[in-house]
Amino acid sequence: MRLIALLLMLFPLLSHAANAEYLKIYLMQDKKIALNKMDGVDEMDRYMKEVEININKKLAPLPANPSWGFLVMAVREDGKIKAWLDTDDAISKEVANIMTSVAESTKGFKVNQGAVIFTLGFATDGADLPVNKMPFPTEWKQIAHCTNEDCQEVDVEKIVLKSW
Repeated sequence: MRLIALLLMLFPLLSHAANAEYLKIYLMQDKKIALNKMDGVDEMDRYMKEVEININKKLAPLPANPSWGFLVMAVREDGKIKAWLDTDDAISKEVANIMTSVAESTKGFKVNQGAVIFTLGFATDGADLPVNKMPFPTEWKQIAHCTNEDCQEVDVEKIVLKSW
């Protein structure tokens, strides 16, 4: 009986599942521009919470792997959603696919014109999100023909709309 009790106590350690914590939200556009494109932030908030919950449900059965990154999302005025993962950490293809596919398949929010672009900074299984790091996915760099430092002045919305 003691052996069973000991095994039950150790079970959480043996079956540590993946879990993402969402540490920061960044608007990838000027706040005033982004807010003018929406009818308030309530629906955007609902969308982000639903994405977070559904990602964690799908990550739960996967083995833990500490990592960090940015889930970058764009919601277009026609309701289409595109997502990118930006990280310097090794994230499995399965985790990356889960995160982007959940973001792209979750019902978005109304955008009045163009696109609203934002990102969730995340860490899985206790990793830390680097300080002062902003996302700029590789696909965006290819479209904008820039590298990290010279991408700061690029119009993100133009890049996103070209990437569709």
